[in-house]
Amino acid sequence: MKANRTFADIAARRKRYHPQAEGYGHVREWRGSFYQRMGWEEARRVIERQERTPRQILRVAPAATWAEIKTAYRRAALDSHPDRAALNGMTVEAATLAFQEIGAAFEVLEHEFGK
Repeated sequence: MKANRTFADIAARRKRYHPQAEGYGHVREWRGSFYQRMGWEEARRVIERQERTPRQILRVAPAATWAEIKTAYRRAALDSHPDRAALNGMTVEAATLAFQEIGAAFEVLEHEFGK
């Protein structure tokens, strides 16, 4: 017969995260940077170095709506995400540059649309 296990028994056996021992720092230190995107000024500088316009980078028409731009951004970001580079036949470095370019294009268009 199996003994009833309490939540305390299960919790006692679970591996805990110890930031001081594992070296990642406290969650409050990195949570904000996880969600932070590049700013408009930085995005504009990235786009200025490119030969293509933001709409060409995201592969949308010149008269595309905001909904079409958001959809194209999400699709392009998934296709070129560095974590999925091996699945798409890209190197991590090439995927990182493409992902940065896509993010910059979206940021410039977001500023253009006033979002």
